[in-house]
Amino acid sequence: MAKKKQRSGGDNNKPHGHYCYVCGEHKANERFSGKGHANHMCKACSALPVAERSEIIAIRKIENMAFRYLSEAEINWLRKRMKDSRSDVRKAATEVHQIKFPRYERNMEKKGLTAFSLELFLHHAIYDEYGDEVAVHARIRAERSGLFRLIDYNLPEGEWERETQTEPKEAKRILKTAVQQLEAPFWDEDYSDKKYEYDPYLDVLHEYRPDYDDCNFFEDDENYEDKPDVMPPENREPVCSLQIELNNGEDKKIVFYNSMPDKAEELFWALMEYFVPDENEFDEYEE
Repeated sequence: MAKKKQRSGGDNNKPHGHYCYVCGEHKANERFSGKGHANHMCKACSALPVAERSEIIAIRKIENMAFRYLSEAEINWLRKRMKDSRSDVRKAATEVHQIKFPRYERNMEKKGLTAFSLELFLHHAIYDEYGDEVAVHARIRAERSGLFRLIDYNLPEGEWERETQTEPKEAKRILKTAVQQLEAPFWDEDYSDKKYEYDPYLDVLHEYRPDYDDCNFFEDDENYEDKPDVMPPENREPVCSLQIELNNGEDKKIVFYNSMPDKAEELFWALMEYFVPDENEFDEYEE
């Protein structure tokens, strides 16, 4: 009698043995006791101390949460494990929570932050709402009291400064927008150009660098070749800087020499609305 062929698929494709819920391995049936089959626990894991076994189970459960949908109850359980007394459990929970909710800690920190004042400086070409390039060289200070001050270096020297007074409630709103929506206190973390370990202008002709000084670069000097390729950052005017006074006692200064975050541009136009209510007055900034 011919031997009957086994059909593909079905039970023939299932892994042999039994799955252990603790170590996460498929093992031969003889590696399980009768009770172990029911509990999905191999003999080796059953012999472990209860505390050690419980920790392994918790870590495996946490790791399985990294790339799947979590219910509200599971999220709460995961966050509790971030404060677990067991260091390995805490570490695993923190890592998985960071994967699932990368902005959670930032949002929690922002909730407790309030700005008392800020001062924004820009010396850069930006774009207005119509997509036109605008050359800006200005400093704007906003205080919680409602006092706003603008210094516009593009205007004739005697007309640089302007002040306006708005309601404290409105001043608090714009300062809150800077912290909560534009995340100004975190610009140095998100957009810092300190990461550059080289001068980004080394391949640019001297006269086109932002720190170019005609007298220094092209005077007749036999030691010219020994001069540094770029002015030290502390001697250069930044393209953007932000000074912000926070309720946590921090008076934070963020400086950009090589690039400017888009959110700084957003903040600039939001502040300018208090000085230039008529959009036609923006023409004074045009090149």
